[in-house]
Amino acid sequence: MITARMPDLNYNEILMYLGHRGQEVTPEIERQIRTCMGEVRDAAVPRLVYSRLPVKEGQINNFPMEGQDIRGVLHPCCEAVLLAVTIGARVEQILMRYEVTNMADAVIMDACASVAVENVCDQFEEEMREQLENEGLFLTSRFSPGYGDLPIDTQIRMCEVLNTSRRIGLTVTDRYIMVPRKSVTAVMGISKKPQELRKRGCEACGMFLNCPYRKRGIVCE
Repeated sequence: MITARMPDLNYNEILMYLGHRGQEVTPEIERQIRTCMGEVRDAAVPRLVYSRLPVKEGQINNFPMEGQDIRGVLHPCCEAVLLAVTIGARVEQILMRYEVTNMADAVIMDACASVAVENVCDQFEEEMREQLENEGLFLTSRFSPGYGDLPIDTQIRMCEVLNTSRRIGLTVTDRYIMVPRKSVTAVMGISKKPQELRKRGCEACGMFLNCPYRKRGIVCE
């Protein structure tokens, strides 16, 4: 059983969420970001639930996946993992407070919280990949409702299948908004052969702050 863990937040990744394109980050802004990072770390209570299910003819355990993109992901797969992750209600409360009292901090807090929940997903994906490789199996990159042509309303059904309301306190409104907002649902395929994985973005690069390509709005990849 894989449990939720949140690695240290990636400062460069937070800058990416804030739309950084190589411009100077003043000491004041950096302090503001670091403070918000600390608040998110202290408030976050990462939780996750997942289920490993058989795949047949584009369906996950009789749960049809609409759209060509996800069918392409699952086509070579014998199984799939349904995943739901949240970092909890306390982060949501802080975000709501800042949205009323300090919009500048609210924007930074939102970026920090987005990175935090993605980090929990990344950690789960890494551990699941290692577990499957010990079985001679391979994990695809994760694919979430709203990506490509996978309908956003798929997350309602995913949360029902995983019973997220009872198990991790995650619900979805009739407008397809997850509560708490800083939550993720995702699908990952399990294949008997290695699959091409999505590349990580600029935030993982040591040249992030001073990259001449990013200053021109392009990437080296």
